[in-house]
Amino acid sequence: MRLVFGSAMAAAVLLGFAAVRRGDIAGHRAWMTRGYAIGLGAGTQVFTHLPWVLLLGQPGEATRTVLMAAGWVVNLAVAEWAVCRGPAAAGERAAAPARR
Repeated sequence: MRLVFGSAMAAAVLLGFAAVRRGDIAGHRAWMTRGYAIGLGAGTQVFTHLPWVLLLGQPGEATRTVLMAAGWVVNLAVAEWAVCRGPAAAGERAAAPARR
C-alpha cells in the first residue's frame, strides 16, 4: 500500500508542477491538494486502526492493509470533495451578505 500511495503522491506532485508550469493554477491547486491528502494519510490511519484495536485486538496482516488503505482513501475522498467544491464556492459565500 505504501508503494502504491507513495507513487500516487509523487505523481500528484509532478502533475501539480506541470500544471503550474503551463499556468493552470486551478489544476495545480487540485493536484497539490490530492498529494497533500495522501501525505496526511498516515495520520488518518490512527482513526482507522484505533477502533479496530480497541474492539477486536491487533489486526491480521490483510486487515491491517485494508485499514491502512482506508486512511488514505478517506483523505482522498475529502480532498476530492474540496477540489470539486472549489474556491469559487468559497468566494461566492464570502461575497454573499451576512445573515443575522
